[in-house]
Amino acid sequence: RRTIGAIRFPWSGDRGRSRPVFLCHGCFDLLHIGHLDHLMQVRKLADQQHGIVYVSITGDEFVAKGPGRPLMPEEERAAILWALKCVDRVVISPFFTGVNAINTIKPRWYCKGPDYYGKEKTDPNLAVEVQAVRAIGGDILYTTSPVHHSTDYLERYLNANR
Repeated sequence: RRTIGAIRFPWSGDRGRSRPVFLCHGCFDLLHIGHLDHLMQVRKLADQQHGIVYVSITGDEFVAKGPGRPLMPEEERAAILWALKCVDRVVISPFFTGVNAINTIKPRWYCKGPDYYGKEKTDPNLAVEVQAVRAIGGDILYTTSPVHHSTDYLERYLNANR
């Protein structure tokens, strides 16, 4: 059994590693089936290449999802992700984008969900993340899991209970 924990920046990475790294980055507030599908797809791809799956989560003060978000504090979000068998490492990132995690962890693959596909030109955060991963010799990978959003679940719950 693994102990619950998260790596905090600044962090020096896994020096001398030879296994490819797959990095997923996001808020991961209110973990749902879309998150799980995404992470399980990444795990399957990582296993095919004997890779490692890292998840970097946006620190509480940098989550831009609206008032009162994130609903779950970063330590709890990290602990839940860390408990999943499909995740090897969890990093709490005190930055608005995944760029610092990319530059520190240096993934071979930067993994985003299908809701980000085709948005490199319209989403400025994704654009700088893609640029950063390509600058270190990595590439972007989009999973094909069904799209779900925590906000949709919250709105549905609140509307049903009015």
